[in-house]
Amino acid sequence: MTLEDLFTLASLTDAINLLPRAPSLIGSSGLFVESGVSTTSVIVESKNGQLSLVPAVSRNDDPTPTKSSKRARRSFEIPHLPTSGQVLPTELQGLAGFGEETSVESQAAVINDRLQEMRDRLETTREYHRVGAISGKILDSDGSVLFDLYDEFGVASKKVTTALATEATDVRGKLMEAKRHAEKQLPGMVITGWRAYCAEDYLDALVKHKNVEKAYANYQEASDRLGGDVRKGFVYGGVEHIECNAAVGDKRFIPLGKARLVPVVRGLFKLYNAPGNYNETVNTLGKPFYAKSEPRKMGKGWDLEAQANPLAICLAPGALVELEA
Repeated sequence: MTLEDLFTLASLTDAINLLPRAPSLIGSSGLFVESGVSTTSVIVESKNGQLSLVPAVSRNDDPTPTKSSKRARRSFEIPHLPTSGQVLPTELQGLAGFGEETSVESQAAVINDRLQEMRDRLETTREYHRVGAISGKILDSDGSVLFDLYDEFGVASKKVTTALATEATDVRGKLMEAKRHAEKQLPGMVITGWRAYCAEDYLDALVKHKNVEKAYANYQEASDRLGGDVRKGFVYGGVEHIECNAAVGDKRFIPLGKARLVPVVRGLFKLYNAPGNYNETVNTLGKPFYAKSEPRKMGKGWDLEAQANPLAICLAPGALVELEA
């Protein structure tokens, strides 16, 4: 393999998809079903605020019928997330073989380091979009709203105040109220569990509450015997409470004083990957990440571009509940 071979679309895309995955609490949890699509938009159909996918059919076949006037279709343009970088000759110059490592392998390591930086940035953004999907509003990097799922499908958001600063609060009862609301939005669906992704101050207030602290102490004692960390999952009221303290700059993924309650239902949360924005990838099934390069002016290194094209979405946003301390 030559140095030029390392900079092809196929080589770089394979490399960036094989690199180690940046830590992502929700992305690693299996909550989202991830798949590639060959289009740059996804059409979603809703009935009474609940969403279902419109199946693709042959252009020679009849369209799938819309049987009720209460059904509505929405087209979501899949966000395009490109980022750029460079590899300069000075970074590749003088990389001699070490042991059994060839010079080209040493240069490939430099390229992979740059791709890793770009992938980590993209994966953090994908996680930010997943958090948006479990919150009902998918936000851009500047905080502007890309998709308001509640508005798109005409359903109301739901907030339950758990009043954790009040000693007499029936916290378990508040959680039951939130769960029953979500269940009513998911008729016929099998809920296999409940998760609440919590800001750290929310989780701290929860475990210190008078009606919770005994259950927490028992849970912590059992967890300590196993060498665990209860911040990764404390079950109370049938809900697994998980600390989510991720932030980029001043952008917190879960706002202070809040938690996001989500039902665990197979296929309720989706992440679609659209094709890369390149001639070679038109009408192909999308991959999580793409990378491409082109020589810089006068042959002074390469310009790199990496991109992701994800749409994270909840197919029944009415079932999402915001918990507020």
